[in-house]
Amino acid sequence: MWYTNNQFWTPRPIYRWGHRLTSLFCKTVGRLEAQGVNNIPKEGGVLFLSNHVSFLDPVIVGSAANREIHYMARSNAFDIPGLGKLIAVFNAYPVNRGAPDLGALRKTISLLKDGNAVLIFPEGTRSVDGTLGKARDGACFIAHRAGVPTIPVFHSGAERVLPRNSKRLRRAKLTVTFGEPLELTTKEFETRREMYQQMGNQIMEAIADLRDQTLS
Repeated sequence: MWYTNNQFWTPRPIYRWGHRLTSLFCKTVGRLEAQGVNNIPKEGGVLFLSNHVSFLDPVIVGSAANREIHYMARSNAFDIPGLGKLIAVFNAYPVNRGAPDLGALRKTISLLKDGNAVLIFPEGTRSVDGTLGKARDGACFIAHRAGVPTIPVFHSGAERVLPRNSKRLRRAKLTVTFGEPLELTTKEFETRREMYQQMGNQIMEAIADLRDQTLS
């Protein structure tokens, strides 16, 4: 199905207008096409787990979603004049990279339990060549503790619109596919580490399946 603004609504006027602008941007630059939007619960907490290929990923996935989303952004982005305040207005919150950030994990779980939609990137960092990596334990910890629907997401085209280490935008087809909620395995493991490894495998396999469906 082709994405239209008629599927989206939020009570926050500034987010609503921002969503209209980013949707126009995505349509103009990449003829954004969204699939599986009907898999997103209309209310209540929901966790989106997506591949990560570009700084534009939150903009593109957020434009395709039919709900207001929150997302992590690396902490030093909030130090950039103008950018930090802008992304904070549109629900970005900081995460420290390089070590487990318990504050960011707690913030994410709190947002989800309060009924919000949150987008995270389980790989933790952008892919260099578009291939999928491994899910980090933090994503699995959140999925396990929050107890909300967990939806895999695969998107393509952002890596061509804004390639890694590039400052110039290019035109490229954009697609975002939302999968069905996952039933993650959380029982019958001797250690929590083993459980998170299995959950991580399930998450990345689900994203890979969406990739194969999208690109086939």
